[in-house]
Amino acid sequence: MESNQYAMMNDKVVEYFPLEEYINRIKLLPRVLEHLDDTNNAFKDYINKIGAYDEKYIIDYWVYLLYEELRFNQQIEHPVDYSQIDLQNDEVFFDTLSISNRRIHNLHNFAVKNEYDPTFEYRKSEVQVSRLVEGKEQIIYRGAQAADLEKFMNDFIKIYKRNDVSLLMSNPFLKSALIHLLFLRIHPYADGNGRTARLLHNSKFTASINSIYGTKLRISPLNLSGSILLNKISYIKAVDNIYFDLEHDTNEAINNWFDFILNMADEQIYYSSSKLDYIDSSFLKADADEDHVIDMNRKMKVRSLTNKNR
Repeated sequence: MESNQYAMMNDKVVEYFPLEEYINRIKLLPRVLEHLDDTNNAFKDYINKIGAYDEKYIIDYWVYLLYEELRFNQQIEHPVDYSQIDLQNDEVFFDTLSISNRRIHNLHNFAVKNEYDPTFEYRKSEVQVSRLVEGKEQIIYRGAQAADLEKFMNDFIKIYKRNDVSLLMSNPFLKSALIHLLFLRIHPYADGNGRTARLLHNSKFTASINSIYGTKLRISPLNLSGSILLNKISYIKAVDNIYFDLEHDTNEAINNWFDFILNMADEQIYYSSSKLDYIDSSFLKADADEDHVIDMNRKMKVRSLTNKNR
């Protein structure tokens, strides 16, 4: 099959199966383990570099990166100007990294801008991911059956919370990539699943970093949507080519997904680290009267950031 085609199609109805059994079948391949080692080392270098900067400066920089992340996150599905980001609702970003169905709904409402008509339940109808081929709809995969969403999402939350010594469950890059993938394939909403999945990815990554480094971050020190946007076709293929059932051997495709996410992380580690050298006080503007003043951890005020050089 040509490289610009999808490797497989899977339009089978997705009935409930235990997610725990699905992930327990994953075996990390040597190439992913080698890649992971390189990415871990690059990230440690980035964190060490960050440590040389003033704490206030670091917070400002990470808030700036968050604004970038939210714009790029929207643009992956919606190529429009999304410059007006509202972070007034600190409950979504700065209050907790814990997970629950309610929190997932809050993140989803933010992602799809359901400020005035929020949803606090998962879809009641069936959905599918498809494309048009010569004017005809071709189904790539189906989301989980609506009747099974409660069971799938309960499993999802258990896996999100699961902490053990296995590399898949303990490494920030792998665990957040797994959460990202599972959410996309469950597809619990009619729309906005990709945007919400990437917010959950960042949340899990941040929580994992806190666990490893003993920090209390509420903002992710690394975001991937900028690189995902530039590699959108590869991103879509990496997800679409994974069977979501217990009947197929998914290991190679899931390892390809981990490799893709590690590539995106490598790019953003380089970008985030390099940009530190060029940002100065004139780049990060503070204005207490701006609309986007954020109460971080409900104690520390940090500034709205405007990148006037882009």
